[in-house]
Amino acid sequence: MRRFPATLHVVVACGVVFVVSLALGGPPRFLPPWTALFALSAAALAHLWSSEKRAGRSALQSRPDAALFWLCATLYLASFRWHGGDDIPNSLLPYAILKHGTFSFDPYRQWATQTGMQDLIHEVRGRLVSVYPVAAGVLALPLYLIPVAAGAAPSDVFLHNLSKIAGTLLTAGSVVLVRRTLATRCSPRWAMACALLYGLGSFAYSVSSQALYSHAPAQLGVALGLLALVHEGRAWSVAAGFGFALAWTAREDSLFYLAAAGLFLLIHRRDRLAAFISGAVLPIALNSAYWRAYSGSLWRPPYYEMQADLFGGLDVHALVAMLVSPSRGLLFFFPAVIFGLWGAAKACRNPRTRWVPYMALASIAMWVFVAFRISWVGGTTFGTRYFALPCMTLAIFAGELEDEIRKSSRLSAAWAGTFALCVLVHAAGANFQWPGIRLSLERQAAAVWDVRQFPLAHIFIDGGPISATPQPWRTLYALTLLALAALPATWMLRWISRERGSHCP
Repeated sequence: MRRFPATLHVVVACGVVFVVSLALGGPPRFLPPWTALFALSAAALAHLWSSEKRAGRSALQSRPDAALFWLCATLYLASFRWHGGDDIPNSLLPYAILKHGTFSFDPYRQWATQTGMQDLIHEVRGRLVSVYPVAAGVLALPLYLIPVAAGAAPSDVFLHNLSKIAGTLLTAGSVVLVRRTLATRCSPRWAMACALLYGLGSFAYSVSSQALYSHAPAQLGVALGLLALVHEGRAWSVAAGFGFALAWTAREDSLFYLAAAGLFLLIHRRDRLAAFISGAVLPIALNSAYWRAYSGSLWRPPYYEMQADLFGGLDVHALVAMLVSPSRGLLFFFPAVIFGLWGAAKACRNPRTRWVPYMALASIAMWVFVAFRISWVGGTTFGTRYFALPCMTLAIFAGELEDEIRKSSRLSAAWAGTFALCVLVHAAGANFQWPGIRLSLERQAAAVWDVRQFPLAHIFIDGGPISATPQPWRTLYALTLLALAALPATWMLRWISRERGSHCP
C-alpha cells in the first residue's frame, strides 16, 4: 500500500481549515482566512521542497512555477498586515454580484454611505457604484464562492481578509507569468532570478499583494500579455490582446501598455493584429457594458469623473522626485532600475526583441502621465506605487543581461547586492507601517526629499513603527535587520554563479 508523506497530510489538513475559515466568515467564529491560507501556503511550499529534495532535485529548478507561486504567496501573507484603503469597494463587490446580481452597492446602502466612503463610492443615476474600475472585484469572484454559498456575513474583518488573499493570489500569479516570459529568452536560473526580483524586490511585494488594489489585476494582465506576445500562433495573439485589455480595464494608466503592444504588432507583425484585437474585445466590451448600464456613458465612468479633478499641468519637480527622491524615488525603491535600463538598451539593438522599445516607451509614458497628477505622490502609500508595472518590465528587461552579469564576479556581486536591497526595502513596506500614512497629500509632497521618509530609515526614527522600543534596543534591531540583507544576497550570488556561460537561447 502506497504511503503518503507527512507533509502532504499537513497540506490537506491546512486546506480543510482554509475552506472552513471561508465558509464560517473568519473571526469571531473561526480562524482568519488569510492566517489559514498562510499555513496552507507554507505547508505546500514545505511539501514541495521536501519531496523534490528526496528525489535529489531543487524545487526551484524542477517545479519552478509551483515553487515560485507558493514562495511568493507565503511571504506576501506572512506580513499579517492589511495595507488597504482604496480596495474597500473591490472587497465587497463580489458579494453584491454573487448574492444580489448587481454591480451596485444598493443592497449595502447603510455600509456604503457611512462616513469615509464618499471618496470610494458615488451615487450615479440613483445607484451606489464604485468610483474605481471593477475588474479587481470580478477577478476575485472565485474566492467568494464558498463564503457566499455558506452564508458567511461580509464583516469588515472578513472583507479585509478576502482582500488580502485576493491581492496575494493575483500578484503571485503575475510573478509566475513573468518567469515564463523570461524563460523564453534566458536560462531557467536567470529567469528565476529576475522573476524573484520582480516578485520580492518591487511593489508587487509591498503594495499589490497586500490588498485587492487595481495594481495586481493590471500586473496580471500585462504579464499575460507579454508572455503571449513573445510566443507565436493565433491563440497566443488572442491571449495577448485579452491580457493587455484586462490590464486597462483594471487601471486606466495600463492603456499605455495596450497601445504599445498594438503599435508593435501594427508595425512589425501585422499578421497577428486581427487576432490581438479579437482577444481585446471581450474585456473591453464587458467593461463598456458595465459603464453604460451603471453610469449611462461609454466614455465617462465614475472613476474618470473623479480623476478629471486630479490633473493639472506637467510637474517637472514630480518627474525628478519620482526618480531620485528618498521618499518616492524609483532609484531608492527599486535600485535594480539600473540593470533594467541596461537590459532595455541592449534589447533595443536586438531584432529578436523588437517589442522591448514599445514596452519601455509605455513605462516612460506612465511616468510622464503621473507627473500631470496633482496627487502624484500616490496618497498614503508606499513609495510611488504607480511604478508597479514599470518595475515588472524593468525586471524582464534585466533578463537580457545574463551573460554579462554571470561572467563577471563584480557584476554578479553588484546584482546580488542590489537584489537584496530591493527585497529589504519592500519587505519593510509589507511588514511595517508605511511612511507618510498620517500625512496629508500636501505634507507628503513637501517631505519627498526628507531622507527620514525612506523606509529603511523611517522604521527606526521617532514616530516610526517601532519608536516605542527604547534605545539601544532600537539600534540593535536596526543593525540586525540590515544584516538580514546578507541572506538574499548570498543566496542570489550562489544561485547565479552556478553553470556560468551563455544560457540564452
